[in-house]
Amino acid sequence: MNEAQQDKYLQAKKLVDEEQWQDASEILEGLVTEVDDSEVGRLTIIALYHTQQFTRACTYLFEYLEVMFDDFTDAQIAISILVQNELFILARQVISSLSQWQDELLSLVVAGEEKSRQEYQETLQARLRDFYHLGDYSLTEQQSRLQAGFKLPLNEFITGSKFLLRDPYTHPLVKSSLVELLCKLQVNDPVTIYWLDKTEYTVIPADLLPLNGLPIVAEGKRLISIKCGNQNPQTERLANQEFQLQAMFLYPRVEQTIVDIDEWINILIGRIEGKTIEEKSDAAKWQSRLGEQIDELMEKH
Repeated sequence: MNEAQQDKYLQAKKLVDEEQWQDASEILEGLVTEVDDSEVGRLTIIALYHTQQFTRACTYLFEYLEVMFDDFTDAQIAISILVQNELFILARQVISSLSQWQDELLSLVVAGEEKSRQEYQETLQARLRDFYHLGDYSLTEQQSRLQAGFKLPLNEFITGSKFLLRDPYTHPLVKSSLVELLCKLQVNDPVTIYWLDKTEYTVIPADLLPLNGLPIVAEGKRLISIKCGNQNPQTERLANQEFQLQAMFLYPRVEQTIVDIDEWINILIGRIEGKTIEEKSDAAKWQSRLGEQIDELMEKH
């Protein structure tokens, strides 16, 4: 901060201490666009919260989320802002990642969800309808509707997710995102997924690991680094990108599909280097199939 900005910061901090929230928020909103400072961000969020400017507060909260969970009062403000914006699923996801205050903060979300059911029943039903029909649209629109689904209370979100996971028209990447989100939310209800091989599988999300927490994913990336070395950074970069997309398509059945990770990575690197791969093994067949889906994805996006 330069001298003028430092003066503004001290003035705003004095107003915050005096609980002059409106005046403080006006100074801080100007300052936060000029400097990238976590304390300025934190104070801006707090001042906007106290002036009930919840939509604006949420914009800065996404940028400075981490600094709001060093203190319980700040954490309450952060979750309250998400709840006021009806981002119940996101609020629950944030809470599930914390090592403390989970019960206390969850009570704020539960109260917000109940208020939404009682006071905005028609809006809630419209959101649930849109969520249910997500599979009728393109991947981009499906992802947009998935984001909109974050405004559903947890029970309604789970109900909608169970339907979408069995819908053949829900994109595989949306299905994997849904399952991973339910995993992070520690949902214990069994869900059935209509998967890539046109077979239904039942999983308990709470028993799963998130995609990037799977040992086989870490091992795949390690092998790519070893096999490509420093000789061909371009191949390494492309292999990592492709492997991540393959894992996303396969989740939550990554480990059941990639039986031999060494063979899988050898085939992957061979495909990227333009070698002819005979589709004799299951790994080669799967990679050919996934390659077609990934190519289609890249063409459309």
